[in-house]
Amino acid sequence: MPDDRLQRPATPPAPGIVDRFLQTVRDARRLAYDHLELAALEAQRAADGLVRILCGAIVISVLVVTAWMALVAAAAIFAMREGVSPPAAMLIVAAANLVVAVGIGMWIRSRMPELMFTATLRQLRLAAGEEEGSDEDRTRG
Repeated sequence: MPDDRLQRPATPPAPGIVDRFLQTVRDARRLAYDHLELAALEAQRAADGLVRILCGAIVISVLVVTAWMALVAAAAIFAMREGVSPPAAMLIVAAANLVVAVGIGMWIRSRMPELMFTATLRQLRLAAGEEEGSDEDRTRG
C-alpha cells in the first residue's frame, strides 16, 4: 500500500499570460490611484500652508503699515516742534512718501523684464526659425 504522505501536493497550475496581463493592469491601476491620491493630499497640504503664509503676510503688512504711519506722524510732529506749520509739515511728509513711492515704482518697473520669460521666448523664437533681432522687424511691419 503506497503511503499518501510521500506524494507531492498538487501545485496549482501556473497562471496563463492573460491572467498575468490582467493582474498587471490591476496593479497599474492601483499604482496610478495611489499616486493620484498622494498628489491630492500633497496639494491639500500645500494649499493649507499657503493660506497660513498669506495670513501671516497680511498680519505683517498691517504691522509694517502701522509702524510706517507712526514714523510719518513722528516726523510731522518733529517738524511742527521745530517751527514748521502743521499744514506745511503734512505736505512735507506727503511729498516724502510720494518720492519713496515713485522710487519703489521705478525699481519695480526696472524688474518687469525679468517676468517676461525672455530666455524661454528667445529659445522658442530660435526653434521657430526666427532670428534674435526680429523684434524690431515685427514692430515696423
